[in-house]
Amino acid sequence: MDAYQITFLVALALAMVELVTGAFLFLGMALGAAAVACVQWATAGFALNRDLLIFAIVSVLAFLVLRKLFARPADQEESPDDVNRY
Repeated sequence: MDAYQITFLVALALAMVELVTGAFLFLGMALGAAAVACVQWATAGFALNRDLLIFAIVSVLAFLVLRKLFARPADQEESPDDVNRY
């Protein structure tokens, strides 16, 4: 197996873990691993420093974008007639 195939399988595994947890943390890492797999396929090689840098940058950006995109509204809102304020 080539490096990009292994990395793509890792991306799929992270996406499956995301389906179980639903926290959007592993989805960002799956997108980062998929980006690394694409770069490895395009360059036909494995470079540890380059791959770690791409993984870190894409994962953090994906995490931040997904948090903004799928943010929940406030769970609790205070109303003037709330019984719990006394």
